[in-house]
Amino acid sequence: MPYSREVYETARTRLEALRQLALRENEERKRSFEAINPEYAKLEQGIAQTAISLTRVMLSGQKDITESVAAIRDNNLAMQRRQAEILRENGCPPDYLEPRYHCAKCCDTGFVDGKTCECFKNLLQRAAYEELNRSTPLELCSFRSFSMDYYPDRAESSSLSPRQIMERVKKTCWDYASGFTTQSPNLLFQGGVGLGKTHLSLAIAGKVISKGYGVVYGSAPNFFNAIESEHFGRGEDKQYTLGLLKSCDLLILDDLGTEFVTQFTTAALYDILNTRILRRRPTIISTNFHIDGLKQKYDDRITSRLSGNYLRVQFVGSDVRITLKVKKSGKSAN
Repeated sequence: MPYSREVYETARTRLEALRQLALRENEERKRSFEAINPEYAKLEQGIAQTAISLTRVMLSGQKDITESVAAIRDNNLAMQRRQAEILRENGCPPDYLEPRYHCAKCCDTGFVDGKTCECFKNLLQRAAYEELNRSTPLELCSFRSFSMDYYPDRAESSSLSPRQIMERVKKTCWDYASGFTTQSPNLLFQGGVGLGKTHLSLAIAGKVISKGYGVVYGSAPNFFNAIESEHFGRGEDKQYTLGLLKSCDLLILDDLGTEFVTQFTTAALYDILNTRILRRRPTIISTNFHIDGLKQKYDDRITSRLSGNYLRVQFVGSDVRITLKVKKSGKSAN
């Protein structure tokens, strides 16, 4: 998958930082060990000297250098054996003074046999997720800041009040985020405007990201605009956003149904939903529409997947933003 230059640069910088950290820690470990075992340091210098000695022999002009080369080799091996003995005497493994790279396969270079290492691919993917989520206010929406004060505590048509129902909804979201795995179910948040769907979606995103998973959050209009722009643009990143939406550990698609629906966006939405279902990648979708409203916007292929592969979470109450505005105006008047 092609990534932007910024994503590559971010991933490369992070990988190089990991490599430099491993080298610094190894140098410190080596200095400490040699301070206690000065013989080891002298042997290290002697081994380095053998390379110089070998070069001198090779350039000496002697007709037969076999014995000289053999003597240098035997001396080198003897010093290495003695170093190994010193490590054993100190209770250290043979590789104790070798750098402990974050990735043993590529030694934090990002490449193995000329091919991109999985560790670098993961860093690229993480950086790409962060780039997509850059404008997402994750820090503003947490479970702790989700207040029940704006939901009526009187039951109307149900035996439960909106506040009681939303307390259950919040617990459902908390449990989902706390126990999230790539095998978690898909969720469909439904309900009117201003009932907290976006807030709890962001709260889930923040907690799942803190567990180390790759999460992509965004509104349907923004995502489909990006996908359409990339598809019809002249750049190389023709499948950039679409690829990330299909492959991330958790996709949170907010405000489904508010995008401008075309044949292209419908095809892209089906591709995303179907691919993630087949790959068993969890998705959370929030929408202001009930299933009947979604059926008026999308074809049966999409609505059947939403109905059959998503657990519905119904949000109830009054528009929190209006309630909050009324309360603030009331305080101002007083």
